[in-house]
Amino acid sequence: MASAAEARARAGEFTDTPALLGAALQIRDASGVPSGWFVPVVDGARIKGFVELRPDLQHRRTAGFGTPTCAAAWLDPDVVVHRARREASAGEVLGEPYLSFDGTPDRLAWAVPVGGPRGPRVVWVAGEAAWSGPAATGLG
Repeated sequence: MASAAEARARAGEFTDTPALLGAALQIRDASGVPSGWFVPVVDGARIKGFVELRPDLQHRRTAGFGTPTCAAAWLDPDVVVHRARREASAGEVLGEPYLSFDGTPDRLAWAVPVGGPRGPRVVWVAGEAAWSGPAATGLG
């Protein structure tokens, strides 16, 4: 698979503002297999959109947010874990978040593995939203 630097460089071909591209983040499926790259378009502390690439750096899509939103909500793993904690119950332990998708690749979200009394599951975080779902086989 390509490197993050290669993904960022390739993403520059699919945006009018390549200077605003942030660091490329690897997207993984539920079993941990790399499934692509998410390259954010960031203007200061706001995320305006993103370029998504397949593992071989072929263009999948370029998308913009209707209104620029807080970049940390989409890009900072600490903020992601903080949001995921709202969905956790007492006694549950949150694992390391990773960028993934909920069901289909069009539903990009951070996956936060959760273990505890309710059994293994995942909390999904996308921007300001967080929701729960069952753990997929091989999650993590």
